[in-house]
Amino acid sequence: MRNNSKKGKSERGIVLVVVLITVAILTTLVVDLIYFTQVDTEISANTRDEIKARYIAKSGVNVVAGTMKNRALEELKEISSVFGDQSGSSEGYWAIRVPYFPVGTGTVSITVIDERSKINLNTLVSQTTNQVDLQVLSELIELFRMLGVDSDLSERFIASLINWLDRAVEGAQSQNDQNPNGANALFYQGLDNPYSTKDGPLDSLDEIRMIDGMEDEFFDKIKDYVTVYPKDKRVNFSTAPRVVMMAAIKAAAVSAVRGQESRSSEDLPDDVAESIAEAVIEAREVEPIIKQTKVREIAQSIARERQISAGLTGVVLNSGESDVFSVTSVGNLGGENSTVGVIKAVIRKSNSGESSNVRIISWKER
Repeated sequence: MRNNSKKGKSERGIVLVVVLITVAILTTLVVDLIYFTQVDTEISANTRDEIKARYIAKSGVNVVAGTMKNRALEELKEISSVFGDQSGSSEGYWAIRVPYFPVGTGTVSITVIDERSKINLNTLVSQTTNQVDLQVLSELIELFRMLGVDSDLSERFIASLINWLDRAVEGAQSQNDQNPNGANALFYQGLDNPYSTKDGPLDSLDEIRMIDGMEDEFFDKIKDYVTVYPKDKRVNFSTAPRVVMMAAIKAAAVSAVRGQESRSSEDLPDDVAESIAEAVIEAREVEPIIKQTKVREIAQSIARERQISAGLTGVVLNSGESDVFSVTSVGNLGGENSTVGVIKAVIRKSNSGESSNVRIISWKER
């Protein structure tokens, strides 16, 4: 009897241990299940918020595109900021800013910048003749000088940029306009991490970081004043900052084609170019859209003896209304830990008769 009693107690003890172990395992599984359920819920919520923030940002881009289709953005002075009139300063640029506009449960902030308020790097080398445009060359030299870029570094980069852009064009007068002072294909192939030269137009501004001579400090100084998106070299004087206008005005004294030079941009002093730029800035305080005819009129009145009015036809946008803008749209779902969606887009406008069309030519999300 005693043996049976001991045996029964032993079995009950084993059962108790098994039950306790089972309960512990089940408890752990339940806790893990609850934890992972909460994690999945948070992940789903975060994904949902990210999607919402992205669509809010997307709505900002669509608003700009719709506005562009119906009117000239240069006319929207009530929400635009013209920083180009800073006395004695080369900084600043035209922009439209719409901060924290409510959209659903979140907000969107929009910044629009005219890409024609900048100098177009892609037009340094003609894609039809393969020759260097001397007006654009002058613009870049003058712009980099006025922005305080080291002259040796500037010359090296411009020469390398020419070699990066030019390519063999069938039937062109010059099959290759390589600059011996700049990096060529062999230079890039000899790097520790080699890559090929583009031999064609730049697709984005960040691409110039791959070109020999471009350094971080150099890039930071020029990034707000150069572009790659317009189809030609003409600068919009309705929106261009002082330093860009001065560079373009000085370049107007130069022939675009080699062999037809009549004078150097050095023949037009900085103070004369600045006086013309200041007069344009004053004029756009009254009338936001400044056509090429107005710029030529101003130049003629200030520097009649310089005879740069004709040269301005090549560097100043005729209509005063841009056709390409960069848009940064930020969608924000507020709260303690806000979720942000950012879209950077470039929009091009084209006119066909009485109607206008807009097209997104670049789109980046983060």
